[in-house]
Amino acid sequence: MLTALAAIAGFGAIVFFHELGHFVAARISGLPVERFSIGFPPHIVKIKGPKTEYCIGAIPLGGYVKVDLGTSGETSPESPWYLRLLTAACGPLFNLLLAAMLFFIVLAVVGQDISVFSNVVGPGGNTLGLAEGDTVLAVNGAVTADFSSVVSEMRSAPAGGLLAGTDSGRVSVDYSFAGEEDIPGFVPFIPPVIGESIIGLPAYEAGMRAGDSVVAVDGTPVSSWADMLARVEESGGSEMNFAFLRDDSIYTARLEPMEIEGRYRVGVVAMTTTETLRYPVPEALLYSVKASLGGTVMIFRTLAMVFTRPEELVAMSGGPIFVAETLDQEAGKGLGRLLEAVAGISLAVMCFNLLPIPILDGGQMLMLLYEGVTRKRLSGRAFQVVQQVGLLLILLLFVLIMWRDIARLFLRVNRPGL
Repeated sequence: MLTALAAIAGFGAIVFFHELGHFVAARISGLPVERFSIGFPPHIVKIKGPKTEYCIGAIPLGGYVKVDLGTSGETSPESPWYLRLLTAACGPLFNLLLAAMLFFIVLAVVGQDISVFSNVVGPGGNTLGLAEGDTVLAVNGAVTADFSSVVSEMRSAPAGGLLAGTDSGRVSVDYSFAGEEDIPGFVPFIPPVIGESIIGLPAYEAGMRAGDSVVAVDGTPVSSWADMLARVEESGGSEMNFAFLRDDSIYTARLEPMEIEGRYRVGVVAMTTTETLRYPVPEALLYSVKASLGGTVMIFRTLAMVFTRPEELVAMSGGPIFVAETLDQEAGKGLGRLLEAVAGISLAVMCFNLLPIPILDGGQMLMLLYEGVTRKRLSGRAFQVVQQVGLLLILLLFVLIMWRDIARLFLRVNRPGL
């Protein structure tokens, strides 16, 4: 119940900040704001202010600020085009600010959970001559308790010696690295236990969940996370059979790996121990800005897949049900994960609204830029045409996303104990 409320609050914050951006910019620009609504009609709450009516709608799929931007071809607001453009742009801009603020709170106040990998040698990528299962105990005399400490010590001295524990005792090994990319010469051992199953991706839809321990893939036992990933990569996207242990019982799941940016994935993250890190305020501020801008670039790259890999984009997309499930899942993992999820969705809302579709903010901005360049507005007839085209595109997209949401629910393979 609490996680559901947290999910509702998170989505509400995204919508509120977006509409607040439009509202603040409209007031600064001198544009009358007739209504500020969170949710769509029918309205269940209406508060009449001196200049604006404030509402809460019964349909919680977004919100709107009713303000005349002069793009309809029927009215002529006195405010110059660039102030109206600012009003249209400030909704998405406030989503960006919300994301940066939430990332900052996580990094500086709540703390970010960082995975801690063991100093045990895993399979593959081993250039030190150690065997799988050996433990790196010390590097140049400094005790190494985990993988990151091994990397840190080797970076401080690219040549030296290490002490490793093996089945036959302790051995000393000399090492020398020519470049940073070679350090530390081995990959850590990670058990094949799922720490997170990502909603909407193959493993989750096939019934695999956090805590499940993968014991075999296509009938062949797996001993490590790297082993399992290698099997997935070698599958070429063909259907696979996963056997996994849950509550002392073995279950199976059949799924087809998804190709994401040229690599096959099933959508699971390894279970590891974690430590909570908090950054000094200046570093947290810098990292939060970088995370927001980097996330924006990544989302626009993903949206570009509609032209290059539309089937992949559809498979990864989700609507209100997907968003609610994601926020609910992240809320169950702690405040930090919930805030990071809200920040990510806020960036997605920003990027979506910046698409050059007439009824979205991006389309409104495009029409206002046209006015600024040509010194004339679209005619009422031209506006009707672009508005109808934009509405059709949005409806098609909405139907596609809702179909994907509903299909996930009906086609999901539910296993005992889920």
